[in-house]
Amino acid sequence: MSDHALELELREGLQGLEEVQLSRRSEFLTASLLGVILEQFNARCVLAYQISPEETDGEQDCQEIASKTVGGQRPPEAINPQMVQRLAELEGPQYTAGDDPAQHGPILSFCFFTAGQQRMLLLVEAHQSSGFDQESADLLATMVNLVEGEIIDSLLISQQAQKIEQLESQIERAEETLADHDIELSILDQQKSDDLPEATRTLKSLGAVSSYDPVMCDVLSHLERLRESDLSVLISGETGTGKSLLARTLHEGTHRQQHRFEVVSCGGLTPSLVEGELFGWRKGAFSGADDDQSGVFERASGGVVFLEEVGDLPLEFQQKLLRVLQEGMLRPVGGSELIPVDVRIVASTCQDLPEMVRSGKFREDLYYRLAGFTLEVPPLRERIVDLPHLIEQFFSDALEQGTPTRKFSRSALAELVAYPWPGNLQQLRNVVSQSVLASEQRIIPRKLVEGYLEKPSGERLHGENVQSTVEELVLKIPATEGFNDIIAEVERLVILTALRRNRGNKSRVTKQLKIPRQTLYNKLDRYGIDESEYK
Repeated sequence: MSDHALELELREGLQGLEEVQLSRRSEFLTASLLGVILEQFNARCVLAYQISPEETDGEQDCQEIASKTVGGQRPPEAINPQMVQRLAELEGPQYTAGDDPAQHGPILSFCFFTAGQQRMLLLVEAHQSSGFDQESADLLATMVNLVEGEIIDSLLISQQAQKIEQLESQIERAEETLADHDIELSILDQQKSDDLPEATRTLKSLGAVSSYDPVMCDVLSHLERLRESDLSVLISGETGTGKSLLARTLHEGTHRQQHRFEVVSCGGLTPSLVEGELFGWRKGAFSGADDDQSGVFERASGGVVFLEEVGDLPLEFQQKLLRVLQEGMLRPVGGSELIPVDVRIVASTCQDLPEMVRSGKFREDLYYRLAGFTLEVPPLRERIVDLPHLIEQFFSDALEQGTPTRKFSRSALAELVAYPWPGNLQQLRNVVSQSVLASEQRIIPRKLVEGYLEKPSGERLHGENVQSTVEELVLKIPATEGFNDIIAEVERLVILTALRRNRGNKSRVTKQLKIPRQTLYNKLDRYGIDESEYK
């Protein structure tokens, strides 16, 4: 195997380090390295020892930190402490013959400096028939040298991470002590620390929604201009971004606020009863219709009807809804008269409605009737500047529920700000509330908050060779693949990941990837990406 091929294989273990807790980076990398060595040398076992500087008695502390064996079982009496001590004192790669099969087989060893005065010793034991020699020991050293820098870095990172955790625990204990003595550190003062983003822009507020984020402020500015209009508005965005709150701003404080704001959860409508629920019915129209009943549109006349997740509206009903929107008249189920209604329509969706129109799942004429003005709400992970403000707001809400006084520790606040929030505002509110309610201490510790945060998972997008985190994509491609094959795999991964993260909304995907819409469709056809892979 060439040095380049060895390096590619060894570096596979580095690819997943972003998904590993910082304090365990060296453990993860060492285990990966041992697995490659075990396979490369067809060995019985591979052991890694951490060698600390000599003690006052001249003895070195040799601590086993990782091992890999065939079948997961260590060979009995394979390598004793005396041998480890002896090999740890030798410089350079070593080959030790296994003269006595009852003791051990041939052994390769290599000891090298890591962090500070510490060293790492690698031992490889094989069967008697392995054919090990000094060249095998030299190959072991070559393999280790390829990733020696990463090993050293990971050890330093792990050590620093452990020190940081210890310091954070000490800070949290100090904060708790201050609280016990009624020395108050306000949540705002803590949020002004250097490791938290500062909201230096002007706060924009509209109704119950406020933001420092420029994109979100633009959304609020558009809504402010639209409030006294009767134009229909379509609000798109991920689940949990606050679309319903924005919809209410088009009702409250406007000339329609004296009338009702009716919410229609389109995904929860019973297909057989949807017409009656929206347009009402007359007595005797069907079994159980014992009295006349007005529907959502009639009850909200003069006000606003909010069609929540309008993409879930049954296709067979969309034509009837379109007629009411066009004519401003409805006919109750079982009735003969037409009833005039004056409602403003606000709709929301987390789906890609233009794509649904293209695939025949949503009526094009209804889409344009709803999308008099379209707004896209940014996800919370793109509104980092808003996080301290929102955390404070949800924190105050939680305290108003009768909870004893609590405060987030500085490290807990930093953890909340750094998290990507796939569940957006609703997830943030839940985590803040749960942390406040569950804490038995006045200072809410970071570890308690971490328990309510879902760890970003490595998405299996295209087989076992793909890992995806919030910050990066990792694709393992055999070095023997041709150039065009490699490029195709990379393109497929990027497109599929974008579809996953945008919940299949192709409009947002094209914006994120900065490609024309037709190019995206061409790539989907070329790579055979099916909807089931990203929804």
